[in-house]
Amino acid sequence: MSRKKDKEEKCGKNPETQETQETQAQGEPQPETASAEETPKPEEKPSPEELLALANERFLRARADFENYRKRMAREFNETRDQARMQTVSEFLPVYDMFCLAIEHAQNCDDLDGVKQGMSMIMNEFQRTFDNLGVKKMLTENADFDPSLHEAISQEQSEKVAEGKILREWKAGFTLNDKLLRAANVVVSAGKKNETAD
Repeated sequence: MSRKKDKEEKCGKNPETQETQETQAQGEPQPETASAEETPKPEEKPSPEELLALANERFLRARADFENYRKRMAREFNETRDQARMQTVSEFLPVYDMFCLAIEHAQNCDDLDGVKQGMSMIMNEFQRTFDNLGVKKMLTENADFDPSLHEAISQEQSEKVAEGKILREWKAGFTLNDKLLRAANVVVSAGKKNETAD
């Protein structure tokens, strides 16, 4: 019998020790998991003062962004306008140079034909500049009067030109890329004169 007891003690199967360990294990409380013990806390809603401060901050930021955008657009518009002016003026500088040469030549020359030739060259340079800018002169000779393109300064009777036709032009009209740049000042025909019977 003692041999059996010794054998159980060597194998770690002492019945008294095992019973004591089981009793202690049953008596000790088991730790609960954190997920079961913790409950989610409700989110705190911001106070009206905090909401007002947030809205005011967003408003100030949006106003600052808009002000920066407005200044940038104004700066870009001014730069574009200046570039357009520079390009236009640069196209007319050769015409200005030719005018200066013509005036200098006319002061020291009695040759009228030479002056006429110089003026003709200036007109050709003007036409070249207009072509580069997309400017075209209106053709008004024997054209129908159009109030959207022409400005009538007077009306005269004519035996040759039908009523409503342009009789003659006082000031030329121009278009820029098919858009009206300046209306032509014209005299409009009133047709033949009505003869009254005696």
